[in-house]
Amino acid sequence: MICPRCANDKTKVLKTIKSDTNERFRRCIKCGYTFMSIELIKVDDWAKFYIKETQKGLFDEAL
Repeated sequence: MICPRCANDKTKVLKTIKSDTNERFRRCIKCGYTFMSIELIKVDDWAKFYIKETQKGLFDEAL
């Protein structure tokens, strides 16, 4: 993960909150800046087709 303050590519994960979107609190190794990153799930068209055919009704709102 790139630091938004100094653009260094080395950061340390301090804490992770797991849910539908994983939130990570990070600290830059170089400048010490602390920031948060969010990990989202990306669903492509193939996955939408697969979900629609195999698990009808489960994710209707997401499609």
